[in-house]
Amino acid sequence: MDIYWQVRIIFLLILLLLSGFFSASEVALFSLDKRKLKNNSGINSLVERYLSDLIEHPRRLLVSILIGNTFVNVAASIVAVSLALDILKATNLSKEFVFTLQIILLTILVIIFGELTPKLWAAKNPLTVAKLISIPLYWFSIIIYPVSETITELIRSIVAKIKFDHGKAAISPEEITELADFGHEIGTLKEEEHGIIQSIVDFKSVGVQEVMTPRVDMISVAADTTLPELIEIIKSSQHSRIPLYKRNLDEIIGIIYAKDILKYLLNKNLNGFDIMKIARKAMFIPKTKMINDLMYEFQEKKMHIAIVVDEYGGTAGLITLEDIIEEIVGEIRDEYDKEENSVIKVEDNKYIVSGRISIDELNELLNTSIKVETEDFDTLAGLVLNQAGHIPKENYNFNLENFKFTVKEVTRKRINKVLIKKIKGE
Repeated sequence: MDIYWQVRIIFLLILLLLSGFFSASEVALFSLDKRKLKNNSGINSLVERYLSDLIEHPRRLLVSILIGNTFVNVAASIVAVSLALDILKATNLSKEFVFTLQIILLTILVIIFGELTPKLWAAKNPLTVAKLISIPLYWFSIIIYPVSETITELIRSIVAKIKFDHGKAAISPEEITELADFGHEIGTLKEEEHGIIQSIVDFKSVGVQEVMTPRVDMISVAADTTLPELIEIIKSSQHSRIPLYKRNLDEIIGIIYAKDILKYLLNKNLNGFDIMKIARKAMFIPKTKMINDLMYEFQEKKMHIAIVVDEYGGTAGLITLEDIIEEIVGEIRDEYDKEENSVIKVEDNKYIVSGRISIDELNELLNTSIKVETEDFDTLAGLVLNQAGHIPKENYNFNLENFKFTVKEVTRKRINKVLIKKIKGE
């Protein structure tokens, strides 16, 4: 082996080390936590300045690293080819075999020593690697600055002409759900965390109608309500915001805030009280609105409550910011909320269920697949009304999906409780 061979082999090893240098630099600098860099007192001031300068220009840094890595890998290929040509001249091996062997060996060497090993090391010790490579990489980027800046500007101009679909998610909701399900199965995610992720994924598909307090459950006050009456309603309902109507609920004219009547509580002379003067402007929304859009609207208008209207302009119900948040994190109970059980298990396969439970929750409870063929209802009460075709009386019953449904409690045309029992022998 002559000196020329030895020089080329040493040169090839140096190029592989440089390839590893650039690969490690890329991983270390792009995974480096800036806060840790600033808070780390063990870093030399010069090194810290160089690192800060490199990190502050990520696009230029990436281009510099790619230029360096490409250059050394191409140079390594040229050296490897020259060695292969010498082997070809000195042996009787076929040209195809020698060049194939050269490609395989160089690829293995580049992957192991120029890519995988340095990147794994840098990923495990980003700060240590960053301190080691900061000075040489900084001066390398200065030397090739004209080239890297030209390429950076070229890339910027090309990217500016490309139209990206910003509406397209990098990961689909279905993939998020699958990942959450997998995390829940292997124990990485708790039940509550899994539920919150699923609620966030479903958030965009939830309509106001599914979340709102229906008209029949609304607490409201008339325009001729006196202050003592208003105080009593606020005390009994424990609501801080109450709709104000003129003649009936289809004529909502404002919202009464409980805090607005505080100044009247110390005033024994109630002659100056006018409920119309303290009423604030009501926000009206269609029942077809999605809750994610409503949440942004609440934020913009700094509102916490909205009146939901149907297609005829009548009041369908009301919705609050708390209702929307509960769709993500679940039921939020304060000191005034009473614990209510939507489902009471009487015995195996026999339940007393609230009429307000959703069809999805009902399917989960009974392990059924009841489908809502229209958008007219999405609760158990709506299902009963749809089956009956009229407002049923107590003890009205019907069979569906191997279960017998019996109405147990009806108040003011509202179905409160339904007894559900599995049919024996099914």
